[in-house]
Amino acid sequence: MGNVTANDKLNGVDVTALNTTVTAITTGPLSIDASGVLTLDPNTVSGTYTITYQICEKGANPVNCDTAEATVVVGKSSIIASGETTLPINGSIGGTTTSLIKNVTLNGDPAVIKNSNGGVILTSVNVPTGLTLNPDGTVTVKPGTPIGNYEIEYSICEYLNPTTNCVTVKSYVPVTGGVLHANNDNAGTVDTSKGQNSTTSIFDNDILNGSKLNPADVVLTTIVSNPNLILLANGTIEIKPGTPTGNYELTYQICEALNPTINCSQAVAKISVVNNPPITPLIQLVINNDGVVNVDGINGALEFINVLDNDLVKGLPVNPAEIVLSNTPNPYFEFNSDGTVNVKPNTPGGSYSLTYQVCEKANQTNCGTATLSVFVEVPSIAIIKTAVFNDEDGSGFANAGETITYKFKVTNTGNVPLTGVTVADPLPGVLVSGQAISLNVNESDEHNFTATYKITQSDINKGSVSNQASVQARSAKGVVVDDLSDDENETGDKPTVLGLNGCEIKVFNAFSPNGDNLNSRFYIRGLECYPDNTVEIYNRWGVLVYDINNYNNEDRAFKGFSEGRTTVKQSEGLPVGTYFYILKYKDSGSNPHELSGYLYINK
Repeated sequence: MGNVTANDKLNGVDVTALNTTVTAITTGPLSIDASGVLTLDPNTVSGTYTITYQICEKGANPVNCDTAEATVVVGKSSIIASGETTLPINGSIGGTTTSLIKNVTLNGDPAVIKNSNGGVILTSVNVPTGLTLNPDGTVTVKPGTPIGNYEIEYSICEYLNPTTNCVTVKSYVPVTGGVLHANNDNAGTVDTSKGQNSTTSIFDNDILNGSKLNPADVVLTTIVSNPNLILLANGTIEIKPGTPTGNYELTYQICEALNPTINCSQAVAKISVVNNPPITPLIQLVINNDGVVNVDGINGALEFINVLDNDLVKGLPVNPAEIVLSNTPNPYFEFNSDGTVNVKPNTPGGSYSLTYQVCEKANQTNCGTATLSVFVEVPSIAIIKTAVFNDEDGSGFANAGETITYKFKVTNTGNVPLTGVTVADPLPGVLVSGQAISLNVNESDEHNFTATYKITQSDINKGSVSNQASVQARSAKGVVVDDLSDDENETGDKPTVLGLNGCEIKVFNAFSPNGDNLNSRFYIRGLECYPDNTVEIYNRWGVLVYDINNYNNEDRAFKGFSEGRTTVKQSEGLPVGTYFYILKYKDSGSNPHELSGYLYINK
């Protein structure tokens, strides 16, 4: 901390350890040695401290003494903290954020929560209901927490000075609603002549947080009604008496009960109505509607159904040779004379209602019509890939061994659920993590798949890392879909390119080869990019003490010893002092460059 006797005199001569003795009179965190050098105990609380000491003459007059005081002011550690906004938490199921102190520093180093010296203490000031600030700095959101942007106020105090060295911070936790999907429904065919209503519930294929929802967790509302239909609270559809034969639909909305005004999803429920009075002996042809059939729209399908299988002529199965089959033309579907139906490849996805007619050949006025409902599956997936450079050493420049983190957002852009969603990245050295997942229609995931890549010197020399990932998934019918990543949107296929700035030359003109392995060599940042180089170092008298080609900051680096063509002994470390360096190198275009300046060696 300094010599407090530097300005003291004995008979007009500077006081030194040779002519005086120095002893402490008072005790405390300050101590003094025989040379007058003050030492402060580690982990001393901030404040002002004074030590009284005595100086006595050595030799013939040891009783010639004098006392003095030295005062030291101990400051507080520097705490730098700023609020942050965490990643969203699904309030329906709850969850826990990352730590709120990840960006907090204590004396320039990342802060650590601990009840010991060198740590910080985290104390909640104002935490909203439903949220809990945990001892490790994370925030737990209780299941059933409504949507909102919740403000957390807390204090961060230095353990060593818990009452005088604190900062108060406000951070925000966005809470989102449950992932709610109302899917279109087909309630099949009902016969009003028999007083029938739908037997299935529109809730059966609706999803909340990836699972079949509990009707008690949502609020059901009819958005677009139909005068012939009544949507009941249990999700079934009541058909009003006298409803004519036909295909009907209504639009409904389900809203999460926890967030009934802002977290909603709509879908369409369809139902076919027939009115088949008791068959009289004159009616010999019975044609029934066909239930919903799912088909592959990408590859198409031959004879995916026979519409005559549930029809009767004179009470017996239909013989195709005895009937005439016709249908309303559709550019994507083909009805065959035997009752089978084909769907063409690349048919657009969606629901189709196909009307067809069956007439008895022997009595072509004896006809019946029915509807075939088809849902065309067109699975599709998209991936967006982004990259973040991790400056682990905080230098602001890329160095070999530092890493790049990749994030992947995968989205089901088709109209059917997907399973076995996996991500691959062909760049050698990229490590992709994340298990195969499933995605519902329009569902995205941007947290399951991540990847890391360790930067090489070759990457730095090129100035960037460019690569492209791919995603693959399959539908329930086994149709495999894939997509190449884009760095911005779901429709593009541009590789992800991350620029690197590690080839800028910067000379660090001081080092300390004192054996502690810290700052122990002459470091020239970015020189690895220019292996065609020479480094020369001269002492203050112009003597060449170091000379080497292909300097690389590692095994070919100046560490304070004389090497090369010099008169200085190589086995002896060079003395503390100022030296002069000359750096010559060629860039990738073989253009020569030269830098020179002073270098200081300290031990």
